[in-house]
Amino acid sequence: MSFTVVENGAEAIDALKKEVYNFVLMDLQMPIMDGYKATKLIRSGELGQAVGKIPIIAVTADAMQETRQRVMDLGMNDYMTKPVKKETLLNKIKRCCDIELSVA
Repeated sequence: MSFTVVENGAEAIDALKKEVYNFVLMDLQMPIMDGYKATKLIRSGELGQAVGKIPIIAVTADAMQETRQRVMDLGMNDYMTKPVKKETLLNKIKRCCDIELSVA
């Protein structure tokens, strides 16, 4: 598995303009452009059809039901709270992205 780490939503958008990823782990609270705005832009289709359909999993410390509902309403595929547990992360990736993962 390879991945790209970015510091904010604007960098995430820039990365998605250059490469199509299998999925995105989207932090909701980032500087410059938060995960909500970045997801809205991704889902708008402005970055292309393939990027617009990429599975997005929200990652946040906010465990409120309202936050979960908001991210789902924006079109994210799933939601998880920090601290992230490896097993939970792998299960969400498998379920959302239809990707077979094995951990060594």
